[in-house]
Amino acid sequence: MGTSLIDEIIKNVKSPYLNRKILTKVNKNKVFYTSQQADKNIKVVLPFIFKRDDLIDLNKRGLEGSTARIIECIKEEMKKKKFLELSGNLGKRYAALYEPITVINSDLNIGCDLWRADSYNFIDNGNNNISNSNNNTAEIHLLLRMIFKDKAPKIMSKRIDELSYELNDFIQKIPYKLLEKENINTINQKDLRDKLKDLGIVSFIGDNSKPARSYTKVRRHYRIAGPKNGINVPFKTPEELNPIEVELYDGNIITGLGIKEKEIFIITGRNAQGKTTLIEAIDSGQDDHLIGDGREYIITTKNLSKATTGSMQMYGNDISLFFEKLPKGIAGTPKDVHGTASGSMTMAYQIQKALSTGVDLILIDEDNSAVNLLVSGLLSNWFEGVKPLSEIIMNEREKLTSAFIIITSSLDLLTASGDRGIYLEEHEAKYLDMDKFRKELSNYYLKLSNKVYNKK
Repeated sequence: MGTSLIDEIIKNVKSPYLNRKILTKVNKNKVFYTSQQADKNIKVVLPFIFKRDDLIDLNKRGLEGSTARIIECIKEEMKKKKFLELSGNLGKRYAALYEPITVINSDLNIGCDLWRADSYNFIDNGNNNISNSNNNTAEIHLLLRMIFKDKAPKIMSKRIDELSYELNDFIQKIPYKLLEKENINTINQKDLRDKLKDLGIVSFIGDNSKPARSYTKVRRHYRIAGPKNGINVPFKTPEELNPIEVELYDGNIITGLGIKEKEIFIITGRNAQGKTTLIEAIDSGQDDHLIGDGREYIITTKNLSKATTGSMQMYGNDISLFFEKLPKGIAGTPKDVHGTASGSMTMAYQIQKALSTGVDLILIDEDNSAVNLLVSGLLSNWFEGVKPLSEIIMNEREKLTSAFIIITSSLDLLTASGDRGIYLEEHEAKYLDMDKFRKELSNYYLKLSNKVYNKK
């Protein structure tokens, strides 16, 4: 169905904005095609180029930000019931077409079904290696996904012509300052990420960042979820942790919390205080975000790993940093494991592999972890032969060449092994005095031991 119909539509489109150069056999069913939807409507996908002379002056490092802002401006008009073909008339089944997204770029493929800046939607201002434009104008490449009820090719083509002219008029009116501001915002984030190593840190959490997220049916992952509506408590670095100042690309100076190289940083607190939300925001610091996302200045190294519990098949994997012996049913040795790994063995492998490959930062959330790999207990010492992370931190710290950010709530011994930390109360970051905590924990254990020993 698709090939003949799309050819007929293209034949009747008169718009000068249609990017006919890439309407080749190689690109068919990639950048131009039709498909019938579940509701019998027809989706038509075609590439377009719009031009603006003033965008030639934008810095090439931030072009994704300007592109993303153009797309979001168009989406705002969609919600006012303009460009209705681009939104499927705001139908719920077509939410991915008009759903806002504040992620400028991400190494993950999450949200690829959403309309966003990517390899098909970009600005070419002649300052990059993919340039097809001349030196006098910038090209705005947009891949339009349109929904039509009418299946007549000529009628669809006529509306596509009208839509392209309407879009061009709108794009020309988007204020340059808005696109320039988003361009600089993108470069600020990239530049700061490039500076992390010189600063001796692996992550920076900017003061006044707003990590809380709002999820929808098409934005279910925290990396692409939008800013939370209503109350969203800004992050503020406790003064006791010595907030650092960083200068951005544009010359502005901001303050925030720097997570140091090779340090063990603890985030603790009661349930529902935002611990997981904060570590997810730190993970999302690998991405760049549009102004208003709330995470623009949570900047994290891309050289990170996450360690979680789970199960995997091992074929000669090394978990000897944690395991001194293997349980029955698992073949080999701790340096050469074969068999179906338990949750703690899987997590041990993830951490040991991250360390061996020189990862800068390892993220751990207690809620998604194998507890016996994090803290020791009498029974685990008796039966398992597992050396937990807390013990390695205290006794063999030189083996931990990565920084760790660890979320804890009930694992006091792991919390006590940290270098620095915060606790969240009413979603606000408070200073965790490690010396005081260790002293109080020691007294708590002494009292508890007396109670246990004297229990009849």
